This record gives sequence, C-alpha cells and structure tokens, in this order.
Amino acid sequence: MSSSTPRSNILAAAIDVLDRQGADALTVRNVAAGAGCSTTGVYTHFGGKQGLVEAIFVDGFDSFDAALERGGDSLEDLCLSYRSWAASRPTHYQVMFGRAVPEFRPSASALARAGESFERLVDRVRHHTDPGFCDARQLAFHIWATVHGYVMLEMLDMFPVDLGTPDELYGNGLGWLLTGLPTAVTS
Repeated sequence: MSSSTPRSNILAAAIDVLDRQGADALTVRNVAAGAGCSTTGVYTHFGGKQGLVEAIFVDGFDSFDAALERGGDSLEDLCLSYRSWAASRPTHYQVMFGRAVPEFRPSASALARAGESFERLVDRVRHHTDPGFCDARQLAFHIWATVHGYVMLEMLDMFPVDLGTPDELYGNGLGWLLTGLPTAVTS
C-alpha cells in the first residue's frame, strides 16, 4: 500500500465510509483501506480522524459556496441551490450541520471558514433587501434557519405526506419566507 495516495482520494474514501457505514466505521484504518493506502498516508495528509472530518467540513463549505454562486442571483435561486446542493452532498451536509460524527468539533479556523459562508449569505441578503427593513445579518440567519429546517426534515424523511410532496412544501415555504405570510382579513 502506498502512502503517496492523493489527499483527494483519501478524502473521498472517508466520505464513502461515512456515507455507507456511518460514524462508528470512520476510522483511519477503514479510510486507508478504502483509499488503497497505508494509515501513514492518512496521518500524513490529515493527522488522523479529526483532521479527516475537518477536511470534509471545510471541503463541504467550499463546494457549497461554489454551488450557491453558480445557482443564480435571486434569494429564491439561492434557497433552491441550497436544497439542491444538500441533496447531492448529504454526507457533507450532515458533517457541516448535522453532527454526523458526534465527537467532531470544528477548529477555530474551520468555524471561521463556515462564518465566511454565512457572510456570503448576508451579502446576498443585503443586495436584495431594503436596508431599512431590518438587520441583514438577522434576516440572513432567519433565511438560513428556515431553509436548513426544510432540508433537514427532508433528509430525515420527516415531511408529513398528507401535506404534499417535499417539492411542494419547500416551494410554498420559500414563497412565504421571501414574500411574507398572508394576513387574515378581519371584519
């Protein structure tokens, strides 16, 4: 086995182990076997399991931001791209936002990377909203929290089927989120 296996191959093997077998199976030995390298290769590139998971976390934010940038300019486009990316990268998403590896705690630099992603959302919200409406950071957090809630419920298959499909529910939710809730007419 080689210790010169590319970092990207080892990272892909870690994601595969996590996706197929779960957090308990995510060991340096299993990842090395999946990547076709020695455990030395994993330690050389990542320093161990914590470094592997942190690399998935950071790689996720890099990929996530790139997908959102490609997804269109409007806030609706952003929200649709968010859901689409999460569906295409559920393991990354769960590492980033769902504690897929319960003992993992991102380092300060990884949290700073996550913060950069949030600031990109804040910039998009600022670009698309009236500055006098409310604080852009608070509104960005509200949008993120709402979209994240929909995405997590869908990933956990917790949508009430009698209410509609996930696509219908997400579409309705985005409409209400981005245009405001209709108010009841009182007499």
